[in-house]
Amino acid sequence: MKRIKEIKKYATIDIGSNAIRLLISNIIIRDDYAPQSTKNALVRVPVRLGQDAFTKGLILEENICRLIDSMKSFKLLMKVHKVEKYLAYATSALRNSSNCLDIVKRIESETGVLIKIIDGKKEAKLITNNNIFNDKSITYCFIDVGGGSTELTIIKNEKIIKSKS
Repeated sequence: MKRIKEIKKYATIDIGSNAIRLLISNIIIRDDYAPQSTKNALVRVPVRLGQDAFTKGLILEENICRLIDSMKSFKLLMKVHKVEKYLAYATSALRNSSNCLDIVKRIESETGVLIKIIDGKKEAKLITNNNIFNDKSITYCFIDVGGGSTELTIIKNEKIIKSKS
């Protein structure tokens, strides 16, 4: 059995159209073995940013406040779990809101969380960036149905053949 050298903790914040998620992962590093990832904690807050974004074209103050409160809570959870690094991504609802940049600046100012707005192609790539390929010879089709967009990605031999958002 391979000896564990260290365990690092990383987190990802996913700001979607229907919910905000915090995933904290343990990255297990062993001698002479590829790092492995295991889920440590997953928190989901149903903020429903898409309700505002897709009907009004912007995120309303009530949901901005809920988003800020969620980021503050996530920062505290990451501190308690001793997370070393994190990334925060926002997808369709925030991306398509007319007040997107103001919200991102406000969140960074009030919480210290820097949010990266990603497009549909980047979203599809992140979704397929995992270790579920049990049989490398099979062609896979990933479909991510979100609140504001759907991403389709075809993968063959661990390479993206086609991706559409």
